[in-house]
Amino acid sequence: MAAKAAGGGKLGFLSRWAGLAVEFLGEVKAELTKVAWPTKDETIASTWVILAAVAVVSVWIFLTDTISSQTLSFLIRSFN
Repeated sequence: MAAKAAGGGKLGFLSRWAGLAVEFLGEVKAELTKVAWPTKDETIASTWVILAAVAVVSVWIFLTDTISSQTLSFLIRSFN
């Protein structure tokens, strides 16, 4: 009887886990049907906006880094 309980406990755990996984995937599928997916044109337009923003921020970071580096180099040379 103890051997049966030990084996049944493991199978019970696996079947509960499998049941929970199936339930979770079913809920995921139900939620994905509610999503308002963008059209191809909206996706392309959003991608261009993001690329432009990344380019602007990259240039801004480059310029501020260069200016601050040159300023600090000038100040270090001035005080030496």
